[in-house]
Amino acid sequence: MNTNQKIKELEKKIEILEKENSKLKKLEGNLKSSEERFKIIFEEAPDGYFLSKLNGVFIDGNKAAEKLSGYRKDELLGKSMLKLNLVSLDQMPKIAKRLAEHALGKRTEYDEFILNKKDGSKIIVEISGTMVKLEGQRLVLGIVRDITERKKTEEELKEKNEDLEKFNKFAVGRELKIIELKNKIKELEKQT
Repeated sequence: MNTNQKIKELEKKIEILEKENSKLKKLEGNLKSSEERFKIIFEEAPDGYFLSKLNGVFIDGNKAAEKLSGYRKDELLGKSMLKLNLVSLDQMPKIAKRLAEHALGKRTEYDEFILNKKDGSKIIVEISGTMVKLEGQRLVLGIVRDITERKKTEEELKEKNEDLEKFNKFAVGRELKIIELKNKIKELEKQT
């Protein structure tokens, strides 16, 4: 093989390598873009998102989870919800049942809990979750939503409905008594 043939062969290999390098750069760009989209979706979601081990130890959380709990992410990571006292002891059987369901691969629908915030205040939340695999590890992906205001509104509506029912019974009872009195008056008039 002469020198010109060797040069042409090297040029072909370089051209192939450049095409492969171009493909790799495009894939790398796509991967980076995908990671950025995922990060935005996770971090900026209006509901609290968290990842935890099946024993309740937090692995990750978003900004909304920080806001809901009152804890910064670095205060949550590596700690269990029990150690942080995020839920009271009387709710732990319910939490344990849900974690067991996640361990079996079951999705849990929204369920109500009282969340103890870092500052000691309490809010009512709905938590939903499912077991996911990430880097070979089985984790719980959970979504937490503050429903305190909704529950307060529901309670106010319930009280107003009860008041309306009481008023309705009173008004209907009063009307029935008036009708009864009118009938008695008519009877008395007939007798006289």
